[in-house]
Amino acid sequence: MVSASIFFAIAVFWLIVLTFLLVRTMLHYNRLTADVSKKDLISSLNHLISTLDQNSDDIKSLQERLTVEVSENKKHLQRVGFRRYNPFTDTGGDQSFSVVFLDDNGDGIMISSLHSRENTRLYAKKVEGGKVISQALSKEEQEVINEVVK
Repeated sequence: MVSASIFFAIAVFWLIVLTFLLVRTMLHYNRLTADVSKKDLISSLNHLISTLDQNSDDIKSLQERLTVEVSENKKHLQRVGFRRYNPFTDTGGDQSFSVVFLDDNGDGIMISSLHSRENTRLYAKKVEGGKVISQALSKEEQEVINEVVK
């Protein structure tokens, strides 16, 4: 007798849970379809599906554009190094300088200005992969490149 009443209590509890879920689902459905006829509901759902497809296509297009932009961004100026120094003992102060401008691949240009009592000389050197291959570098120029390439 006790097992029958426990079974009956579990069955009643299960029916209450199912009734609650059904009522909640019906209320949600009624809110979605309020003031909508059957024909309008079908056209609304078709419109939502087409909008979803369009949004999916737009997202794919934006992802492709983002990939292109990220790869192009690597070619823009990203690393800058600057150092003032005194390469000659007969001049006072750090009048000379080296500046390097590199992209994300380590390609770019180095400009050095060497100031002495008689004149100022300007040198430009091409940097590829974080290294100047065609010309020799001074200690200060190499330090500027090493600082930027880190």
